[in-house]
Amino acid sequence: MNTRKYRGILTTWKDDRGFGFIKPDAGTREVFLHISALKEAGRRPRVGDAIYYELTTGADGKVRASKASIEGVASRSVPKKLKTKSYKLMQTVITVAIIARGFSGNHSPAPLTSGSRSPSPITSITKPGCSIKGNISVDTGNKVYHVPGAEDYESTVIDPSKGERWFCTESEAIANGWHKAPR
Repeated sequence: MNTRKYRGILTTWKDDRGFGFIKPDAGTREVFLHISALKEAGRRPRVGDAIYYELTTGADGKVRASKASIEGVASRSVPKKLKTKSYKLMQTVITVAIIARGFSGNHSPAPLTSGSRSPSPITSITKPGCSIKGNISVDTGNKVYHVPGAEDYESTVIDPSKGERWFCTESEAIANGWHKAPR
């Protein structure tokens, strides 16, 4: 497997579809980039971004980018050395404090999210590494989960005080009575 990092500029990006193409600095053919290759990026890519990536060959035999990152954008990952019992305890305390803030009357009316399309830093603290959003429909009350790259994923905001939550796997979401979002 090729572990060499390449660099290129994102020339095309279809945010609604979650893919685009990178023009390698080496001047070779454009490389396909899927949003799933940017799992730990701190934001969605934009045309003109410098992308670092590895090359991999898919099951279909086509070459594509993998393990990609956006130059100058911080990663959302938590270093392995921080994934300790005390770190997990800290996550729990922060989560409880956030939920308590939502129930107390002694806070400013400012929302927990910034209104941007980027995920709130709070959401990445509450359950790092788990990227499936468990949302409860306002209209129907149905419990649906959204996977990264799905159409409504970026606009979905999780509010734990309403019973919404994060899942690490689709099977975990299903086992807890949630159904996959239709788009």
